Amino acid sequence: MSWFNKCFEKFKTQGKAVIITLIFAKFLAGVGLGALLASYFGGYDWILCGWLLIVISLIVHIPAVYTVLLKK
Repeated sequence: MSWFNKCFEKFKTQGKAVIITLIFAKFLAGVGLGALLASYFGGYDWILCGWLLIVISLIVHIPAVYTVLLKK
């Protein structure tokens, strides 16, 4: 079984809290990227808000990624 298959099987056995955390972190990253994109098209200063949302999403991702990929 390859490393990817092992990680996928681990992901399927995780609890609801880990899966919700992963989904929420990806949502925050998408909102952050959207805010950055809006900053380039509009006259508002969305750059700081976009970068903060992306950093928060990465911080929220750390425990879930650790659980799925690194924890044995």
